[in-house]
Amino acid sequence: MADLWLQKAVVLVCVWAVSYTLSQHDKRCNMSGTWVNELGSVLSLVAKGPHLSGSLQSSVETSQGAAGDEKMGKVVGVLGDGEQPTFTMSVKWSAGSVSTWAGQCFWRTNCPVLRAIWLLRSEVSTEDKNWKATRIGEDLFRPQKACDSDQLP
Repeated sequence: MADLWLQKAVVLVCVWAVSYTLSQHDKRCNMSGTWVNELGSVLSLVAKGPHLSGSLQSSVETSQGAAGDEKMGKVVGVLGDGEQPTFTMSVKWSAGSVSTWAGQCFWRTNCPVLRAIWLLRSEVSTEDKNWKATRIGEDLFRPQKACDSDQLP
């Protein structure tokens, strides 16, 4: 009888170990969904194979009206392979400027995040104003729906 209980205990421990290991490897970042950055901009993405599409509702702009009346832009992009894929995406704003992000989706404490470097290119009237037409920065997007135990700074 004791041998039977020992065998069952060993089987249960093995099943638990295999399930835990598989659950740890099933952490591919799913970029489809709604994301919010530290400034309150809302990014809605759909990932289909290597393609990204969606919209970005900006909470900031370089000057009044620079992002258009609605501060909304259409997102087009490309998604890399892997469990924590790289990506690039671009937005054309209705007032003429464009923004591009290059980044990666990471898993942290049961919560995916998007870290990206961005470039904003504004339209200028002459080439001698080219020096002030490009800005660069970094974004951290988190899921709009809170994660169970998000421990990010």
